[in-house]
Amino acid sequence: MQRTRVLAIFLAVVGWPALVTQLFASIEYQQQRGHGVAYGVFMYAGYFTILTNLFCTLVATAHSKNHPAESRWTVWREPWVVTSAAMAIAMVGLVFHLLLRHQYQPTGIAALTNLIHHYIVPIVFLVFWWFAVPRRSMVWGDIGRLFAYPAAYFVYIAARGEISGVYPYPFFDVPTIGYGQAAINATGIAAVFILAGIGLIAAKR
Repeated sequence: MQRTRVLAIFLAVVGWPALVTQLFASIEYQQQRGHGVAYGVFMYAGYFTILTNLFCTLVATAHSKNHPAESRWTVWREPWVVTSAAMAIAMVGLVFHLLLRHQYQPTGIAALTNLIHHYIVPIVFLVFWWFAVPRRSMVWGDIGRLFAYPAAYFVYIAARGEISGVYPYPFFDVPTIGYGQAAINATGIAAVFILAGIGLIAAKR
């Protein structure tokens, strides 16, 4: 239990400053391009990386509390919620490393937040998940709940993309690649999500 809390505190201490720093960096970058603060926040809130790191940081914060029974933090400690976050953050690290790392090579403070969001948090959170989720606390019936978050994200970016014409990732950029290719890409990523979710539940069975 102590080991789990130490890992949770580490994730919270690293996670919150990185999220805030990246928010200000996003705003500054968009202002340099002639956009306003609201647009910087809008772009920031479109990335699965950011939302998933926020998800993981909330879970870690809940596990770092001295009084975890507090109602507002209870849901973040549910085994299926922790496992959903683990599945999502594993995908963040995997997709970035395989598909995006050559397209995004930041410098300075952005390089540090990039390292935290795409490598440090994914690796440490998976270790944290292993200790935080008790064996046999997951059942196969939980698998649908694991995919609620990524499914909601797909709907979210599709809707905001239709409204704004802005898509956060090149493999979902409908104006550039078309609906067909975007659907194929989404299906492929969803399949990997399913395999990851099955693997995590099996590991705890």
